[in-house]
Amino acid sequence: MVSSPRFLVRLSRLLLSAVIVSSAAIIFALSNPTAVAAAEGDVAISRRSDATEVHRIHAHFDSVLRELGARPVTMLTAQQRASRDSLVRTLLRYNARGVFPHNYDFPGRPTPYFVDRNTGTLCAVAYLLASTGRRDMVDRVAQANNNVWVAQLAGDSALTTWLDQHGLTLAEAARIQVPYVEGPTTSTQQARNVAFIVATPFALGGAVFTSVWNGMGNANGQYRVVSGLGLTSGVALTGLGTILLAKSDLPGAARGVGGAGAALGALTVALSVRAMHRRSAYAAAVRESRSGVESGRRNVSFSLAPLLPMEKHGVGLAGSIRF
Repeated sequence: MVSSPRFLVRLSRLLLSAVIVSSAAIIFALSNPTAVAAAEGDVAISRRSDATEVHRIHAHFDSVLRELGARPVTMLTAQQRASRDSLVRTLLRYNARGVFPHNYDFPGRPTPYFVDRNTGTLCAVAYLLASTGRRDMVDRVAQANNNVWVAQLAGDSALTTWLDQHGLTLAEAARIQVPYVEGPTTSTQQARNVAFIVATPFALGGAVFTSVWNGMGNANGQYRVVSGLGLTSGVALTGLGTILLAKSDLPGAARGVGGAGAALGALTVALSVRAMHRRSAYAAAVRESRSGVESGRRNVSFSLAPLLPMEKHGVGLAGSIRF
């Protein structure tokens, strides 16, 4: 029957192999730019998604333009009506151009972007502001909260003054604003998600297993495989937990799990490093002890000397050992 320590060592080697393979899989999925077929599929999906999103936004502005044209403007001054008509024509051109911001950060949640953080494309309200020379307001709002809803800017006196000067109400400006929807998950993103899901259980299992063993049965580092497994799984779990923590769009519970995983991974790494250090110190002590023994052996000396009596005849030998 196999002894328990030997069985645990074999189990550690198996877990170590699994952690290494799964970590390699997630690194490949996260960074590999190849897989041309998948990339081509992503492009096709992205194009269909973009076309659907652009069609939705066009339909939104078509509806808004009809509403703006149907609103009575008799209560407005001549200057307000002229400014309003100019903005309506500008919005018509903006819609016809068909270049809109994108939702990069909030999957499954329609979200406004005042300025596209990658391309610099302005949303419709920001575009209208900039067209009248108020790019300063656009930059100020985007810097304060790029995902703000226009309705939340009711207390912004500069914006409300601008709206009044151009014959628009805050409700109409809020109606002009359109939230942007992220496209469907691509095949590469799905591969990354699968790799993440596959790697996490192995990293977590290896971290828990080695943390307990390195804290108790392997505290002196006599099982190098366990120490290596702990270091590998701890680093992997810390990385995976950090990825979850960095995703601001995830719910608090998921980010809490990420924080706990990162903390457990760090503890696993610390216990493994401690075990490795203790094994190194023990090996150094053994080498020093052996060196001392060998040195002591080299210092042992034995000598013989003739013994010549002064008064009697005869010859003898005297011996001595020094160590």
